[in-house]
Amino acid sequence: MLKAEWAYGRLVNGEDLRIQVEEDGEDKIARKLAVVGLWCIQWNPVERPSITFVLQMLEGNEENPSLPPNPFTSKDPINPTNPSVHRRTLGSGLSVISESE
Repeated sequence: MLKAEWAYGRLVNGEDLRIQVEEDGEDKIARKLAVVGLWCIQWNPVERPSITFVLQMLEGNEENPSLPPNPFTSKDPINPTNPSVHRRTLGSGLSVISESE
């Protein structure tokens, strides 16, 4: 099983993902799938691509989509220089709906 953090480290360093492929070119497909997956697990929901954009990345002719920011660190939205804060702001402006409604 491929761990996302391990894959990100290998991709950042320009290393092979060590996936055994049967046909030429499948290693490029594996790399593209890994990069798109890393975009989809970004800590900050705003940095995650829409499903439309995900499909464009997967179906596009670009063999090497750009790597996302490191999804394994989070940053304080108020103070981006403080990477140790692990809180999400998703839903902060949403009202609560009780189950009885």
